Amino acid sequence: MEQELIKIFTDVTLLQLMALLAGSLFFAAVDFRVYQEDQFESVLYMALSVFFLIAHIFYLFSIPPDYLHLNLQNPWYWFVSLLAPALIFLLLSFALFGFVTTHVWEGGIKLFFGLTLFCYLFMLGSHWPIDIRGILTIVYSGIWIRLELA
Repeated sequence: MEQELIKIFTDVTLLQLMALLAGSLFFAAVDFRVYQEDQFESVLYMALSVFFLIAHIFYLFSIPPDYLHLNLQNPWYWFVSLLAPALIFLLLSFALFGFVTTHVWEGGIKLFFGLTLFCYLFMLGSHWPIDIRGILTIVYSGIWIRLELA
């Protein structure tokens, strides 16, 4: 019974860490868009982004090491297990938002990159070395930043 509770809490902890990271990336993306229009609200969005990032880091390092099955000595595990799902969620949700607001071309591009990252990391490349999957996550993070700046 105790092992099942630990597994449940570990899964919820990973989801919370991914949500904090996705919140930070979301507010950073909104800040990019608002900053391009020279609006003062960009300071607020950057503060929210930094808050979620600090909360993510604090929560990540306050978890006991044997409780969370994430190797913090190797940063590639952080890229693949936390950043990649948050990035996939953001790409797919921005794609859905693009389809709803009749920006079909932007939505299609974000849908393509979100689904290809998902397929590369968790379907095709599930047996690939962790550093290759981490580098692929970094490349897709750069693509996401480029898409948000466009």
